[in-house]
Amino acid sequence: MFHKTILPNKLRILAAPMRGTNTVTILVLCATGSDNEPRGKGGISHFLEHMFFKGTRKRPTPQTIMQETVSMGAISNAFTSHEITGYYIKSGNVYLDRSIDLLADIYQNSIFDPREIEREKHVIVEELQKDRDTPTMYVYWLWEELLYGRHQHAGRDVIGMEKDIRSLARSDFIRYFTHQYSAPNTIIIVAGNFDEARTVERLKHLFGDIRRYTPRPKGAFHEAQRFPAVKVHFKETDQTHLMLGFRTVPIGHRARFILDVMEDFIGGNWSSRMFDAVRERGGLAYTVYSNSQLYANRGYFTTYAGVSHGNVEKAVRVMLEEYKKVCDKQIGERELRRAKEHMKGTSLIALESSNAVADFIGFQEAMTGRPMTIKEIFAKIESVTPAEIQAAARKFFRPERMNLALIGPLKNESKFTKLLKI
Repeated sequence: MFHKTILPNKLRILAAPMRGTNTVTILVLCATGSDNEPRGKGGISHFLEHMFFKGTRKRPTPQTIMQETVSMGAISNAFTSHEITGYYIKSGNVYLDRSIDLLADIYQNSIFDPREIEREKHVIVEELQKDRDTPTMYVYWLWEELLYGRHQHAGRDVIGMEKDIRSLARSDFIRYFTHQYSAPNTIIIVAGNFDEARTVERLKHLFGDIRRYTPRPKGAFHEAQRFPAVKVHFKETDQTHLMLGFRTVPIGHRARFILDVMEDFIGGNWSSRMFDAVRERGGLAYTVYSNSQLYANRGYFTTYAGVSHGNVEKAVRVMLEEYKKVCDKQIGERELRRAKEHMKGTSLIALESSNAVADFIGFQEAMTGRPMTIKEIFAKIESVTPAEIQAAARKFFRPERMNLALIGPLKNESKFTKLLKI
């Protein structure tokens, strides 16, 4: 499915040729994010992502970069998370050389114009306010702050806080860029219709001179919880947005695929338990779903729902009852088979596009250092047993791992804390 090349400077290239498509995606990942940021510089990873599109020596203005992308009819964007920052272009395969040249230029030669930095501060603050005004997004921030606290990298918003964003100077960007955007921290993925040998050689030529620099390590991380916890953010909303869940394990843990299967049948599709109990039978929510989120040094399992203010307590009780059922009784073979086939079917559909294949390979490389093929992942899914699921539920779905985050016109946290029993 893909071939991996490691250059002498430790930069990694992953090539995934695909038949039956006229597109190609180039994705450049830097294994850095908000977890790697120095104290007082929160949000610099995300801000730096923005600055890569503000001009290089060869392409001196944001307009130059945007017009070149548009002239190819390409889809281009970037993203930042706790652990990864990525830049990509998806285009017709006839534009691959131009796409590579553009990404190589912005990744290595951005000028970080002080005037653009000052202008972009206002843009990012508006992005911050937009996210805070979107409860379906902000509830995730609130959840992670509840679990990890703002004093730890894990509990800070990836976008940063306004005071830190406004305080960043050009020297901060240069310093962070020099430390983090080095060859050992860089992964280049190409997926789609392309000549593999020729493309790999071109990538070696354009990216081969990236400095070999030891990246800044992540900050120390500690987890400590003994009792269920609740965090309420008061906001005049039309419905209450809640996340109920449990601390789990990092992505490298052997329970990774057990949790993936649990995500699917607990709340990952229209026939899942949470969807049926909360929406179909309970009539409590329009949107309800579960998610297993695993990082390099931590993880959690959550269920989200948006409910009317008067149904919050009822919805929490229904969710907890569904979690308890997974602990009390092993899943039946028919339900487990349905979940496994759903996971495999949706994966195959998703991987028809070159950008999805690039994401699939690149995320695994950045997080584990060893991407699996889809066949290997399917084998892991198939190996999950009812007994393993029940054992994992009993291990993770416990009071001392339980947390509840809510956004709405609520003030009394204690009444929700009393509900958190399983």
